[in-house]
Amino acid sequence: MIYVKLIFSGSDVQEISKALEPDNLPSMNVSVQDDELIIELRAERIGTVLSTVDDLLMNIKVAEEAIGSSEV
Repeated sequence: MIYVKLIFSGSDVQEISKALEPDNLPSMNVSVQDDELIIELRAERIGTVLSTVDDLLMNIKVAEEAIGSSEV
């Protein structure tokens, strides 16, 4: 079993967490503490972990861009 913990910090982590909710997997735990978005995931294969992390990073980037473009 491979375990990964990703921690992102910033003022928009609550909004980013909400944007990621539809794509959350059963093997993931997502939480927000203060200004940190914490994502923990487990998988049997490294390829699964890499694909999931890649998807998460892309989705976070898109969420950040959407949040940034909505601020006027």
